Amino acid sequence: MSTTRRKYARRLPPQERREQLLDAALALIPAGFDAVTMESVANRAQVTKPVLYDLFANRGELIGALLEREAARATGQVLAALPTDFATRSPDDAFADAVRVFVNAVVQAPDRWRLVLLPPEGTPREFRAQVELVRAGVLAQIEDLAALGLKELGLKELGLEELDGLDAELLGHAMLALAEMSGRLVLTDPGKFTPDRLVAFVSRIAHGLR
Repeated sequence: MSTTRRKYARRLPPQERREQLLDAALALIPAGFDAVTMESVANRAQVTKPVLYDLFANRGELIGALLEREAARATGQVLAALPTDFATRSPDDAFADAVRVFVNAVVQAPDRWRLVLLPPEGTPREFRAQVELVRAGVLAQIEDLAALGLKELGLKELGLEELDGLDAELLGHAMLALAEMSGRLVLTDPGKFTPDRLVAFVSRIAHGLR
């Protein structure tokens, strides 16, 4: 008579195990937050529930830790994409490059960015509020960069201190909207809206400011 033995997860350092469990929880979120249970996360990570409970006391603690991690990582990726000056690149090239970096970050971590750009039903209000707070900070930086970029283009190419008729604040909103649109499209229809296609479009718009 044969018996089926339970597969036991190999031992991992606590921090590595914690990341594994959070990754498992993140992978379940596209089906909705209700799909994230202690049992489903344990099954996804192929560990026993006691292993999960050793690191997270309950579902609320698990989801809280996941959202905190993903918000921090998403913020880091966005800030890494933003140019800091235009010493080596023109403003239009810098913006196109920033969108390229951002779209590639979305492609590399789609579950994270679905949570940010396409939050599923049941996303906690606290997380949505945190995303909006980060977005406001990013928008402020983009508006400052837009003002600097307009001034740079005006000084170098037109002999003016800024480009007439362009509002830096509105331009900042438009730039952020274009980046977010690109992220959503590459998530919802990656076969049709490829990173190359999206970046080429954004680049044409950016260079149209000249």
